[in-house]
Amino acid sequence: MVRFDVNGSDHSNPPNDTRIPTPHLHIFSEEYDNGRIAIPLSKLSNKELEDELMDSLEFFMDYTNIHHKNAIIIPKLL
Repeated sequence: MVRFDVNGSDHSNPPNDTRIPTPHLHIFSEEYDNGRIAIPLSKLSNKELEDELMDSLEFFMDYTNIHHKNAIIIPKLL
């Protein structure tokens, strides 16, 4: 599971409270302490994950009837 935080305050990563700017991702896996460690979008390098996030966003907009036919979504914008 992945949570994409697009607004709100910065995140404080353990163990030394490193500040991670918003927007950022939380990946719920052992590697990222089940979501406790946030990943800044600038550090996202997993192309498969990026594609899955884009597909999930499109699905969510379709499911919630958000009109996005003319929306321009640019991967790697940040």
